[in-house]
Parts: sequence; structure tokens; C-alpha cells
Amino acid sequence: MNYRKIFIIPATSLLLLLLLAGCAAHHPPSAIPEEIAVAEPDDPSCASFYFSWGHIAEMDGRLEEAQDAYTKALVCDQHSIYIRQRLAYLLIAMGKKEQATLQLEKILESSPVDNSTRLDLAGIFENLGKTAKAIAILQKNISHDPKDNQSRLTLGYLYFRHERFAEARKALEEHMAQEPDSYAGSVMLAKLYRTMGEVERARTMYDQILERNWSSLQALDAAEFYEQIMEYDQAVAIYQKLLEEEPDQDTYRRKLAGLYMVLGKPEQAVVELKTLKKSSPEPEKVDLAIGRLLLEQKKYEEAISHLRRMLVDYPRMDMVRPLLALAYYETGDSKAAQKELAQVEVDSKGYEDAILMLVRLYQDENKLAEAAEILEQALQVSSEEHQRFFFMLAAVYHKNKEPQKGIAVFERAVQRFPEESQVWFEYGLYMDRIGRQQEALNHMVRVLELDPDDPYALNYVGYTWAEAGINLDQALDYVQRAVAALPEDGFVRDSLGWVYYRRGDFDQAVTELARAWALQPEDPTINEHLGDAYRKTGSLTQAAEYYEKAIELFEDAKKRALVRRKLEEIRPVAR
Repeated sequence: MNYRKIFIIPATSLLLLLLLAGCAAHHPPSAIPEEIAVAEPDDPSCASFYFSWGHIAEMDGRLEEAQDAYTKALVCDQHSIYIRQRLAYLLIAMGKKEQATLQLEKILESSPVDNSTRLDLAGIFENLGKTAKAIAILQKNISHDPKDNQSRLTLGYLYFRHERFAEARKALEEHMAQEPDSYAGSVMLAKLYRTMGEVERARTMYDQILERNWSSLQALDAAEFYEQIMEYDQAVAIYQKLLEEEPDQDTYRRKLAGLYMVLGKPEQAVVELKTLKKSSPEPEKVDLAIGRLLLEQKKYEEAISHLRRMLVDYPRMDMVRPLLALAYYETGDSKAAQKELAQVEVDSKGYEDAILMLVRLYQDENKLAEAAEILEQALQVSSEEHQRFFFMLAAVYHKNKEPQKGIAVFERAVQRFPEESQVWFEYGLYMDRIGRQQEALNHMVRVLELDPDDPYALNYVGYTWAEAGINLDQALDYVQRAVAALPEDGFVRDSLGWVYYRRGDFDQAVTELARAWALQPEDPTINEHLGDAYRKTGSLTQAAEYYEKAIELFEDAKKRALVRRKLEEIRPVAR
């Protein structure tokens, strides 16, 4: 009996099957007499009846009834691989994975089972999360038939999916050796070589794929590969060809515009964006991107014209006004810039940026009282929680030499946002800026109570303790954690070197401070610290070199004088 071909049985055939099975049609499977449930094995009529019943129940969504019917079909024909597979698929759909696995194991125990069936079963085991079992099945297929290239391809895919790249490579290269024109194998190998960083091999595979069977899917993958390895011209060529085939595909055009920007061809980017706008469901976003591009190109008059048209087309799009204000400001028309910013509605998305830009314009004109008034009004009228308004207002008072007013602003901020670590962090920086280091340290400790992993607060506290020569073990722990989070930050690594210096580990201090210098060679403090560390290790020539550099870089006269004294102390020996 070929169960694969059984789907919906005509009423007459169903009646015949009912008669053959010796049971009444109006009873569900669970009500079938017990003697039917234990019918003799390999009864095709009985198996066909229950299989048909199960299939119809499954199609109708009566899954428990379908499971019961398929189970009875197996009683009638215990050797049917297909019925057992259907039951396994059903159990998977019902979330009964362990029962499904049991049925699959029984299929594997049956004999004979061909490689094609085993390949299907491997896929099911993988979907059940039993990858080891799936791999074992595929390996057995290959050992039975070394020419089973489909199993070898699937094995390579499973290894790749689970990041077993060396094994994936072996399986896929063996697959390609047997079938050099395998499209699926070429695609998998290209992805694998790309993942493994084997650029030349990946390039070769992508070239072969596109030459043999150009498809938009693989072309897009190849374009992304060329972007990844920064061969932008190759990527551009692919996107251009894709657009020739599918000129209305917005994704390709957007990516092409982005590549033109990377290549320093903003004019071509604007051309692509203008074309994109005609078909985009969100033309206002495309227009906004064009406006930003014109500003980046310093085409201020053209940007002003474009952005003003946007305000006509999208009168509620207030985020345009800060860009327009910037264009006016760059042309020297500060009044027009201020006018645009003042028109941004309080409830618009661009309100915060507009207010902050307006305040900066007033600061540039040294109108600090007006800047403070704008921020105070913004805090009163806005229903949103604009933390940056508090930070900017305190900065305005500091610039106006009114530090106590700045402190009062931060006190208001921490009352409104008592659990916001960023507010406490900014408060700490402000206190440090006005010379109240102990209070700054206290606020940074509060940051770490709220967010123990904040790398900047860890760095601040650790460095401050090192400067004071206290809590050096904890300071080392804090700064090491900061470096782990910000490994390319030269200032944080300088803190680590300085902690080692304060602990008396001068060789390690030189190592870390040299790394910090490599990241920030123009920072005067890092140069001074490195000079100090070299001095402690007895490398006075190197110490003098960095002291001299620090003297050149320091703007503060007192700091220059301090480093100059250090240099004079070692100069006779350094020579």
C-alpha cells in the first residue's frame, strides 16, 4: 500500500474501508471496538482506514484524534515507515518531541532503511535539537555509500551551523571534489571561507557562483562580502547590476547610496536617493537623508532650499528645523537659525535637539543669561523627561561663573531622577570640574551602586584612589574591569598604568602606559605618566623624551613648570 498517495478518500471508498475494517463510521477512533485495536499486523485494509482517518483529522486540526488514528494504523501495519514518519511529524507539531524521537528511533531500527530516508530523519533530529544524532546518521550514510554526496553536503551544513568550521570545511571540500559544479556546495563554501576569514578563497567561490548562476540572493550576499572586506567598487558594481534587473528594489538603491558616501561620492549618493524617493513608502525619510548629505557636502544654500521645501511638504516634521538652523548658522545667518529653532513644537521629536542647539547659539554669542532662560522655560513647559536640559543648564551656569547655581540644578535633577546612574555621573563630572573632588568621588560611587559595571565610573573611582594612594587593590580591580569594557580607550588604559605605578609595579606600569600612549600620543598627562614610569625603571633617556613631549603639550603653565623640574632633575644623568 502506497500511503504517500492517500489524502482525501471519496465517500464510497471510505464506506468500503469501513466495511473491510468491520467498524461503524459514526464512531471516532477512540470508540473503535477493542478487537480492532489489536488487529493482526500487516493488514493493509485496516492500516489504510486508520491512516485515512488520521490524515483527515490532522487536516481538520483534531490532532489528538489524528495521533490516536495513526497509532492504530501502526498496529495494523507495524512495518510501515511512512505511517511512522507521519506520526512523528504530527507529534513534533503537537510539541511531543520525546514521543516523536521514539518513533524516529523505531524507523532507524527497521530494516531496510535507505539513505534517502535516513537523510530525512537526520533533518528531523536536527530540528528536534538532537544534532549529535543527526550527524551520526549522516556519517553512517556516508560510510555505507561514500558517493552519497547529498549526505556529505548536509553534514557540512550542520557542522557550519554549529560553528564546527574545520569539520564543515572537510565535508564541504570533499563534497565539491565529487561534484565540482555543485551550486549549493559552492554557496556553503563561500559562506564558510568568509566566516573563517579566508578572503581569497571566499572571493574565488563568490566569483564562480555569480558566473555560473547569477541570482539576486547570492549577488546580494557577495556584495555584502565585498563591503566587509572594503572592496567597495566591487560591491557597487553588483548593486548596479541588481538595479538594472530590479530598478524598483529600494533596498539595493539604499545600499548603493550608502556605498557612494563611503567612497566619497556624495553627489552620486544624492542622485540615488532622489530616485529612491519616487518609489519609497516614506519619502520624507529619504528627503531628510538628502538634506543631511547636502550639509555634509557644505552645500549650504542648496541644503536651505531643500529643507525649506521639506517644511512645505511635511509641515509637522519639526526635526527638519535643527538641520535648517545649522545650514543658516554655517552661512553666518545666526538670527535665521535662532528663528527656526524657536518654532519647534514642544511635543515634537526634534524639540530636545532644537533647544540644545539654540542654547549653543546663544552661548556662542556669550548670551548666557538668555541661554539659561531658554532651558529653564523648556524644563517647565515640556512634559518629557529631558535629562540633557539639566546637564546643559548647569554647564551654562558654570560658564557664567555661577557654580552654585549649577549645583542647585543637579540637585533638582537627582530629585527627579534619583535612580538614574547617568544623572549621578554627570553630577560627579560637574563637581570635579569645579574642583570639589571628594563630592565628585561620592557621586561616582553612587553611580556604581546603581550600575556596578559602568566603565567610566569604574575608571574615575579607580584613578582617583590611585592618585590618593588608597584602596589600591580595589582600584586595580575597578580599572581592569574598565579596560576590559573599553580596551581601545587610551585614557582608561592610562589609569591602569597609573594604578600599577602607585602600587610600585613600575615595569607593568611602563607596559600599560606605553599602550595608552600608542592610543593617545598627544595627551600631555599620558606622556608625563610614561616619563615617570620610565624614570622609576632607570630608563632616564626614555623618561626625558616623554617629559619633553609633555612640556610641549601642556597648556597649563603650572603643569609645564612641574614637568620641567622633573626633566631638570634627570637631565644630567639622561645625557
